[in-house]
Amino acid sequence: MTRDDQAMLAFATKWSRFGGGDEYILPEFGITPQVFYQRLLAMVTSTLINDVDFSTRTYLMDFCSSKLAQPASRSVAAAHSAV
Repeated sequence: MTRDDQAMLAFATKWSRFGGGDEYILPEFGITPQVFYQRLLAMVTSTLINDVDFSTRTYLMDFCSSKLAQPASRSVAAAHSAV
C-alpha cells in the first residue's frame, strides 16, 4: 500500500462515522468525493491489501457503495460548500 492509500484509508476510517467528511476530501487529497470513494472502493476490494481486517474492509465497501449511490450533485455540493 502506498502512503496515499494509507492516508485515504485512515481518512475514511476516521470520517465515515460522521458521514464521510466529504467537504475535507478535495482540500486534503485534491480529488472530488466521487473519485475518492471510487478509489477507496477499488482499494478495499483489491486482494492486494492484507493490512485491512475483514470487518473494516466490509464496512468500508458498504460505506463507499452507499456514497457512490448518492446523486453526484449532492457530494459535489458538499465538497464545494467547504471551499
